[in-house]
Amino acid sequence: MIEWETIKVLLDRNKNEIKRFLFKTYTNDKYGYPLDETEYNDNGEIVCKRIYKHFDNGEIKEYIEYDPYDELLEKHAYNKNEFGVIDRVEFEFINEQKAIKEYYFSDIGNAQKAIVKNENGEITGYEIYVSNNEGQLIEEIELDEYENEITRYSKKYNDDGLLINDQQFNDDELISEDFYEYNNKGNVIKKTHKNYLDNYVVIDEYKYDLNGNMIYNCARQNNVLVFENLCAYNNNNDLILEELFELSFWERKIVKHERLIHEKVSDL
Repeated sequence: MIEWETIKVLLDRNKNEIKRFLFKTYTNDKYGYPLDETEYNDNGEIVCKRIYKHFDNGEIKEYIEYDPYDELLEKHAYNKNEFGVIDRVEFEFINEQKAIKEYYFSDIGNAQKAIVKNENGEITGYEIYVSNNEGQLIEEIELDEYENEITRYSKKYNDDGLLINDQQFNDDELISEDFYEYNNKGNVIKKTHKNYLDNYVVIDEYKYDLNGNMIYNCARQNNVLVFENLCAYNNNNDLILEELFELSFWERKIVKHERLIHEKVSDL
């Protein structure tokens, strides 16, 4: 196990340090998968705690989040069938509210349908999945308990099997869609989100080093820069530094400047 801590440094518009404090402690296993996290505010008080469990291939098996008093905020528990495919997910929230999603598959193993139930076992909704001949999900339909359509998603892929377009429809009206572009290593270099209801466009762009680590990303809303993030890594490809800027869309100036310093505390 490897223990890490993150120091958050708050900076003003002139890059002068305002304050620094312990923001997060976390533990990863030897493969780099997270085991636990604890976040703190700038007064040193615990904000929340998270615990992770994994299947052998690294996929999340259980995720639990607690408040500072160890009261449950959220829990996700995943179950796999005999073929190693997730066939049941249980969600638990504050006040013992639960949602259970059970998946049903075709003869060739593609998910076809999910039934969603509450803590009393009552059906609250359905999800319908349509796959192409390559087994890629091309359509997902969310239904209410009476099987009325709520939302529909339509997906398109390129020849390499990478998602290039994801559309969302409500009442057969296209309300938003995402477009993806990739480099020759299959990393996303550009994501364009178009929201037709509120009439805005957000473009996220990404850059990577030779090892495939993301070293820069930014977001522009209607061609106005609103976010930037610079990242640095050590020789083991561990993320050790992030510098984040948030800019006001209306005022065109920096409203938040933070530096996150990730330091290895121990290697057990």
